[in-house]
Amino acid sequence: MAQKLLIRTGNRTLTSLLQYIKQGSIQVPQFQRGFVWERDNVKNLFDSINKGYPVGTVFLWKPSDKSDSLTQSKLGAYTIPREGQQDYYVLDGYQRLSSLFSCLYNGDTDSISCDNEMLGKYFSLYYDANFNEFVYLSRKTKPKYWQFPLNAMLVASDFRKYYREHLEVECKDEEEKEKILDQADGFCSRLLDYNILCTEIENADINQAADIFSRINKEGTKVTIDWMIHALSYDKESGFNLAKTTDELLESLQEYHFDDLSRNTIFRCFQSSFDNKIFFDQDKIEVLARKENFRKVIVEESVPAIKKAVQFLYEDLHVLDRKLLPYPIQLVFCMDFFRRLSTPTDEQKQWLKKWFWKTTYTSFFTNGSLSDQRNEYKEFVKYIKTGFYKEYDFSDLLFPVTTSMPEELNMRGVRSCALALFVINHIFKKCPQTFLNPVFSQTTIISQGYPTHAPACTLFTDVEQKAYNRYRYQKEWVYKDNPTWYKKEDDENILSASFFDLDDLDNLEARGLKMEQEERRFVERMGFIIDE
Repeated sequence: MAQKLLIRTGNRTLTSLLQYIKQGSIQVPQFQRGFVWERDNVKNLFDSINKGYPVGTVFLWKPSDKSDSLTQSKLGAYTIPREGQQDYYVLDGYQRLSSLFSCLYNGDTDSISCDNEMLGKYFSLYYDANFNEFVYLSRKTKPKYWQFPLNAMLVASDFRKYYREHLEVECKDEEEKEKILDQADGFCSRLLDYNILCTEIENADINQAADIFSRINKEGTKVTIDWMIHALSYDKESGFNLAKTTDELLESLQEYHFDDLSRNTIFRCFQSSFDNKIFFDQDKIEVLARKENFRKVIVEESVPAIKKAVQFLYEDLHVLDRKLLPYPIQLVFCMDFFRRLSTPTDEQKQWLKKWFWKTTYTSFFTNGSLSDQRNEYKEFVKYIKTGFYKEYDFSDLLFPVTTSMPEELNMRGVRSCALALFVINHIFKKCPQTFLNPVFSQTTIISQGYPTHAPACTLFTDVEQKAYNRYRYQKEWVYKDNPTWYKKEDDENILSASFFDLDDLDNLEARGLKMEQEERRFVERMGFIIDE
C-alpha cells in the first residue's frame, strides 16, 4: 500500500540550507531545468534579502528511496557531492538556491568542483557598502575598499580577513571606515538571520514528484512548456530530456535564422503530432507526456519534420528570418505536412506554397474563429492523407485576399510580413545571388510622408537599401571622376529587379505604386479572389 504523502511547511535559515547543500543533503533531480537566470535576477534576489523581503517558497522532495540515477550534480557554478545521506531533491527554488550557494560559498573546491567561467559571469557579486547595493565588476576592475565580495560575508572569519586586508589597509579616514564597517556588518547580520519558507514533501514517487513539479510551475513563466513536459515524461532508463531535445533543435535551425523560434510554437508542433488535431492551448499535457510512444514520436517524427518545414519556409518561400513568418501556427501545419510526407513531390510542395500565401493574404488565422481553424486543419490533413486525389478548394478558407497597402509597417503585423515576403520573392527570382541574408531594418520601413503609397514606397530590403544609396552616390559624384571605382552593374541588377525607376530614383511614390500593382498581379496569378 502506498504511503500517504506528508507535507510540512516551515522556515529554514539561509545558512542551514546552504550547509545542507554543501554536505550533499539537498540534490538536484534530473528533470530540473538548468540555470537560466540573468545577472539582474541574482542582484534582485540579494536586494530582497537585504531589505527583508520574502523570496518565495522552496519546495523540497524527500523520496522514500535514494536513487543516484535521478540525480544531477550541478547546482549553479558548483558540482555538489553525492556521497553521504541524500535527504531532499529541489522541486522548486533551483534558481534561487543556485544563486545563493554560488555567490556565498567560500570553501575548498576539492570535494566541490567549480565552473569558474560561470562563477565569474553570474556569481561574482559584490556588496557596495557606500550605496547599500549589489554590483558586478569586470575581471580587470579592482574592487574599491567599500565593496565586499559576497563569498566573504557569510562566515565571520572570512569577513574579518577581507576587512583587515582591504578596508583597514586602504581607508585612512577612521570615521569613514567605521561607517562602511557598520553598513557591511548590517548586511552580514541580515544574511545570517534570514529565513526562507520551505515546503517539504515526503513519500512521493517519481511520477508524483514530476507531477508536483509541473503543477508548481504551471502558473506564470517560471519554466517553459518543454520543461514541464520533461518533468512528466522523464525516463531514467533512456535519459530522454525534452528540454535538451528542444535546445538542440533550435541550434540546428540557426542556419535558417529560426533559432529564436518560440518554444511554445515548437511544443504546439509536438502536441499536434499525436492526436490528428491542431492545438491552440496547453491541452492534456499530462496525458500527452505519459504516452508510451511519446519519445519515439518526438525524436523520429516531430523533430525531423520541424527541420524540413523550416527548411521549406526558408528555401521555397524565402521566409529568411523567423520574424518574417506571418503566423507561428503556419509552421505547425507545415510540420504536419512533412511529418506525413517525408519526401513530397514538387507539385505537392507547390500546393503547400499556395496554401501558405492564401492563409497569409486572407489573414485567416486572425479572421477565422478557432472552429474555422480547426476545420481547416482537418481538411488540410484529409487532403494529404487521401493522396491529393482531387483539387483542393482554396475558397474554403472563407476570406478573400487583401492587397491594399498597410497603413503602418512593422514586422509584427501579418500584412506587413506578407508585403515584405512578396518583395523578397519578387526580387529573388531575378537576382537570387544577392539574398544570402536579407532583412528589413527599422529605418527602411518608416514612412517618409509620401501620402498615397506610404509607407510601402520606403520598404527596402537591406540589399536594396545599400544598392539605392551607392547607386545614387556614384551616379551623382564618384562615377564622374573615377568610373573604375565602382561596379555599377551589381546595383543596377538589384534595383532593376526591384521596383525602382533607375532614371528617377527619388520618385519613391512611383516605386510604391509599382509595388502595389505587382503584388496584385502576384495574387491574381494564383487564382485568389481579391477583396475590392
